[in-house]
Amino acid sequence: MKAVDKVSFRLATPDDAHLPTYDNTKLVAYNTCPTWGVLTYQMHKKMYGAGRAMPLECGAAMHEVFAWVRLCTLQQQLLVNGSGKGHDAYLFHGTRLFGPKRFNEILSNVTSEMLSDVTSDGYRDACKAGAIAVLETSGYYDDPSDRRRTLTNMIECALAYIDKWRWDDKVWMRDTNDAFSDVGIEIPFDVVVEVNTLLNLPDSYETKAFRYTGKIDGIHWHNGVLTLQENKTAARLNDAWSMAFAMASQITGYCIAASVFTEQQVRNADVLGLTVPLPKTYDYGGIVREPVSRQDYHFKQWVTWALHTIEGYENYENNPFDAPKYT
Repeated sequence: MKAVDKVSFRLATPDDAHLPTYDNTKLVAYNTCPTWGVLTYQMHKKMYGAGRAMPLECGAAMHEVFAWVRLCTLQQQLLVNGSGKGHDAYLFHGTRLFGPKRFNEILSNVTSEMLSDVTSDGYRDACKAGAIAVLETSGYYDDPSDRRRTLTNMIECALAYIDKWRWDDKVWMRDTNDAFSDVGIEIPFDVVVEVNTLLNLPDSYETKAFRYTGKIDGIHWHNGVLTLQENKTAARLNDAWSMAFAMASQITGYCIAASVFTEQQVRNADVLGLTVPLPKTYDYGGIVREPVSRQDYHFKQWVTWALHTIEGYENYENNPFDAPKYT
């Protein structure tokens, strides 16, 4: 494994289109099994007739609910602060997230009376009504073979999530005076990572550059600290689930991306877990918030891990037959 000497991060530009692109899923897949990673995520092949990926479909629909809740939070914080940009930001980013036609359909379920006082319980009711509309317009439909991930169960989860939501965790805005500026809701990122690695020769090194892509669910101010938020849906949340994020590569990489995007250092993250369906009792936690943090050595480890993984993909490009099998 090559020794990392220096690393730089920046947002990608059109001139970087030639660089190889990796996301967390692709990087983790190779480390799960190189043969499977190369075959599935480098060659983009999969088994025929695999059927619906219900966990992924359910998760995608629920993530639209999470984005909706953050949008309502953004509007509330701007209106409570007396900003005249509240409704403008709400409409602009709502259209960005859901498209004009669908966003208007969602809004048709949110009456003006419910939005008249953003500090009242009526506003929370409006948020819930909109969340139901988000799910009903998501295109998700029940599968007879999956009685857990039903639309009814997902709606129940969405309403419980809103009841537990921390409205005082303000959404990050690049410019609070500009309704059309970047906000911390569903942020697609494309970050160029340039790594200098030391060679055996004195004072010599080589440079490796790649693009790291993904989407950040949310960036919020929590107790005055800029904090990444990552939503997860799962069948069950327990100690093993929580411990998995203590060193998760995704959180580390997303903290790097959030720092580059906001131009402020992001070291803290909240992983928000939601079970579908909700458990009958909350002994195992149907809604969990797991706080994690990252230090400099985590970021260095992430770069070394990513570089090692990318070199593996390059070694076995279009050749899964010779790649190691970890299963």
